[in-house]
Amino acid sequence: MAAVERELKATTAAAPSTDAIPPKLRRRGGTPRQVLAIALIGTLVLAVFASRDLSSWLERMGGGPALAPLQHAAAEWDNTIARLGLVRPQEALRSLIRRLLDLEWDDPT
Repeated sequence: MAAVERELKATTAAAPSTDAIPPKLRRRGGTPRQVLAIALIGTLVLAVFASRDLSSWLERMGGGPALAPLQHAAAEWDNTIARLGLVRPQEALRSLIRRLLDLEWDDPT
C-alpha cells in the first residue's frame, strides 16, 4: 500500500494553468515600453507591406468629408510604396492564391 502511495505522489505533476503556459515562463514578460515598441514595429510593417489593402479597404468604406482625406493619404502612401517596389511580395502572394483557386480543387472520389 505504501508503494502505491509513493508512486502516485511521484507521478503527480503540478496542475497546468488554463492556457498551458508554464509558471516559470509566465513570470517573465515584456515591460509596457517593450509592448509599445513591438506594436509600433508591427504597425510599420503592416503599413509598408499591406498598403494595397489599406487603400482598397478605405475605398470600400464609401465616401464622405471625413474619409476623403484618409482615402487620399492612403492612395498617396500606396503609390509611394509601389514606386519603391515593396508591393511585389503582396502581389506575388495574391497571384499565387488566385492560381490555386483557379485550379478548382475537385474531390477525387
